Amino acid sequence: MNSQAVRIAVIGAGWAGLSCARLLQDAGLSPKVYEATKQVGGRARGLQISLGGKVHSLDNGQHLIVGAYACFRELFARYGDPKRAVFRSPDFNIRHSLGDGPAQVAGQATKTEQNDSTCKSMRLTQAKTLQHCQAIALGRHSQPGRLRKALALSLAQLAWLQGAKHIPFGSLYELAALMRFAKSNPPRASCAVNDWLDPLRLKHGLVQRWIAALCESALNCPREQACALRLSTVLNEAMASAELDASHWLQQSCDLGELLAKPLLEGRTDSDERRHSGPLELHGSSRVLKLISVNVRPEHRGGINHEPRPAWWLRIAGSDQLEGPFDHIVLALSPEQALALVQASLSCDNMTWLASLAKRLSELPKPLGILTRWMLLQRKPLSDKERRPELLLRERGAAAWLFPRSGSDCAGLVLSAQRDASEARREADEIQARFGIQDIDFKDIYERQAATPSTYGTDWPAFDRFKAASLWLAGDWVGDGSGQSLPASLESSLRSARACAHAITDAMT
Repeated sequence: MNSQAVRIAVIGAGWAGLSCARLLQDAGLSPKVYEATKQVGGRARGLQISLGGKVHSLDNGQHLIVGAYACFRELFARYGDPKRAVFRSPDFNIRHSLGDGPAQVAGQATKTEQNDSTCKSMRLTQAKTLQHCQAIALGRHSQPGRLRKALALSLAQLAWLQGAKHIPFGSLYELAALMRFAKSNPPRASCAVNDWLDPLRLKHGLVQRWIAALCESALNCPREQACALRLSTVLNEAMASAELDASHWLQQSCDLGELLAKPLLEGRTDSDERRHSGPLELHGSSRVLKLISVNVRPEHRGGINHEPRPAWWLRIAGSDQLEGPFDHIVLALSPEQALALVQASLSCDNMTWLASLAKRLSELPKPLGILTRWMLLQRKPLSDKERRPELLLRERGAAAWLFPRSGSDCAGLVLSAQRDASEARREADEIQARFGIQDIDFKDIYERQAATPSTYGTDWPAFDRFKAASLWLAGDWVGDGSGQSLPASLESSLRSARACAHAITDAMT
């Protein structure tokens, strides 16, 4: 079939929808993107927030991607502005509160800092010397052999252990055992984190709290419900990967919308292939109310195969005319939005496929919330290299991350896996008091429907599960077919979108 005759609708202009549409257009196709709101980027969008009488360009939340940036880097290198983001080796502080009194002011030493029984201050980074050795082991090989990869993997793990500062030896030993275990004992998708880790018999409270914090922040899920396979993927890709820069963290100097969403939408103006690399066709403020599908024979559309294929139409809010017909539909929505749309569309020819999709969507875990408290901090300004993220651990209660904002005196206090906005704010207040984090001003951003929790035993829909109906799925809750099982994150949404785009493109050849 002529690629120009193929009509594709991408519903949703978040990172998944925009990246899928961009890759399709790069391949010579002409997708149309439908977005219900006026702003692109989905949950990873920019916000203008007033703090201390000044308006700051920030995000609706800190979407930390711990390692595993392969797809993001590919797209960012092609469409992003390299001046707006850097990747640096992870280097963060860990403060473990052991009592009930105040600990220390962020960035300032206090008397309680000297009391290890109140709060232990530690640092976790990768030793640069061993990273250099890892680079030498890999050499310039794009596909290193087994021995080179094994050596690089060992050096990567040792780099974490040598770079650790003030972490008790027993905790370091258990951390090393955990990294080895994640590589050598891949769990099943139905396995819970607690069951998977039971053979390790971890004894140190610091490691136990660190695992719980990783489940909350990376999997957006309480530890007792977390999927062991997805936790092991995070450990393998972020802390035990042979790739030299797999663990590096992204530090951006702009909001997430400006970082990639808008560049994907606008394309490249310096390319010779302007038709393919130009702006995407975006239909903003166009809420799709219903999918309408009629099975037709391809000869009605110029084909020679007599097998019936679905032709899709869209009913748009505020319009009397249907949009279409489309040969392919890409649903790049949150599970809740996708479920509402599918349930409203069950009276069409492909009702069986849609009913099956609705069932799968309804069985997914309900989303938990993420609170980001943007603060203007009371402390001496530090350079970006001196300001490190901090993992704040308590003996009881939610853990939190404190992320300094590059190029400003703002920082985001992030609590994941939250069930109630008021309770999340109370937890944030307690954490600020416990660790002495003093602010001049703050603004709370609570995402009620954040990333889908990575609970064990969940059957995650694959991107091509409904390809027979020319219906494709893209999002952070969608499996990309690689078997790597990343938790819901910006990177996982991009990987599923890439899988969709490649599959649709391959179907044209």
